[in-house]
Formats: sequence, C-alpha cells, structure tokens
Amino acid sequence: PPPPKTLFPYTTLFRSEAVSPVASGTSPFTDVSADAYYAAAVQWAVANNITAGTTITTFSPDSACARAQIVSFLYRAA
Repeated sequence: PPPPKTLFPYTTLFRSEAVSPVASGTSPFTDVSADAYYAAAVQWAVANNITAGTTITTFSPDSACARAQIVSFLYRAA
C-alpha cells in the first residue's frame, strides 16, 4: 500500500491555491519550526479556521492524515 499522507502537504496546497493573505504572528505549535517550509501554510490554515492542530500546542505535521481530515480541510477552505 502507499505510504500514509501527512498533514503538512495539504496545508501547503490549500494556502497556495487560496486567495488569502499569509497569517502574521508566531506559531502556537511547538512541533512546527519557524523555518519549516510549511510553517506559513500552517499559520494560514489555523488563522482561517481550516485546522486547529492536534492539541493546543502541537500540529503533528508528520502524523498520518485520514481521508475524513482531508475532506474537512477542503470543506472549510471552500
């Protein structure tokens, strides 16, 4: 079977396809480095209520992303 999908490519995709400004400020997530290529996309997704992370302080960018999560992201981004 193919490897599981993870969260960060989807948040990057949504941000690049959407017409919306990049969120400002610092990330509330301890597992998203400020210099990670997807950091701005994660901030944008949180600021636009597309995702809230896995806990208050973690985003879990390397965790598997279920189809239901991807569908929820798409719905919220529309």
